[in-house]
Amino acid sequence: MEQQKFAYEQIENGIRILRCYGNSGCVKIPEQIEGQPVTELAAYAFAKEMDSEPENTSGLSCICGEDLQELHLPRTIKRLGRYIFYNCIQFEKFFFYSNISYMGAGAFTGCEKLSYLNMQEVPEEKSCLREILSDLKQKVQVKVLSEEKCKYELVYPEFFEEAEENTPARIINTVTHGMGIQYRNAFRDTKVIFREYDKLFETGKYNVDLTTGVEVAAARLSYPIELEENAKKDYILFLKKYLEQAANIFLQSEEQEKLRWLAETFVTTKEEMDILLKQAANQEQAEKVSMLMDIKHQRFSQKKKKFSL
Repeated sequence: MEQQKFAYEQIENGIRILRCYGNSGCVKIPEQIEGQPVTELAAYAFAKEMDSEPENTSGLSCICGEDLQELHLPRTIKRLGRYIFYNCIQFEKFFFYSNISYMGAGAFTGCEKLSYLNMQEVPEEKSCLREILSDLKQKVQVKVLSEEKCKYELVYPEFFEEAEENTPARIINTVTHGMGIQYRNAFRDTKVIFREYDKLFETGKYNVDLTTGVEVAAARLSYPIELEENAKKDYILFLKKYLEQAANIFLQSEEQEKLRWLAETFVTTKEEMDILLKQAANQEQAEKVSMLMDIKHQRFSQKKKKFSL
């Protein structure tokens, strides 16, 4: 049974969480403590070490550093302190609301495994998504929900920065490599500009690895918000060309959602369905073979001919 306790302090607008304690790497911050809204997470709250460690009277281990794996925030959280996730090297999944209005410096420093963002959209408020993405250089899958339903899904490729020294001038220049930075710039103010994001695929499909290209295309086609016809055709042609590889990618994923989408919606012929089935059989994934066989029967079974005398 999961247990959670918190060290906290009262501030002007509610409660600030200082530390989290528990027996699981999955942390869920409550909306209220002592009848007051939880509005803030303190600086270094999940870092291994902090300047002034609060007394732990919970009898539970501190969930910090490499112990943090997944974090769920309530809508009441508006501020994240500086270096809050410093060197949380096993932090992989972050669930939050879009109305976080302040993030301290270095919030995601060392979070190199953070690859999944699940953001609940708060209407008519600025979104924090771009600010979070700018701190994450690795490939990141983003799901944006509205009224608890997925509104859209996007995949942001990786990028990296390299310091280059101009020796005669004694100047260090930072050079950015990878399409990821261009994808992260497809925003206007704090809103995603889907047309700009999609246009990047014209060159991006040649400049990102195949897995990332497949994931970008599948994400846009499965949730085609503001997807223009020419971009849709480009994504479809790419995914059709690499259908076998796409099947393998989604067969190996923990989530079955994309594999089911390929089978139920994307493939249009029995031959394409057989490609999915062949890859599932090659990987000896009996449960997924069974799922695909059921879908194949529903979509492509031949109707028995009827004869009348």
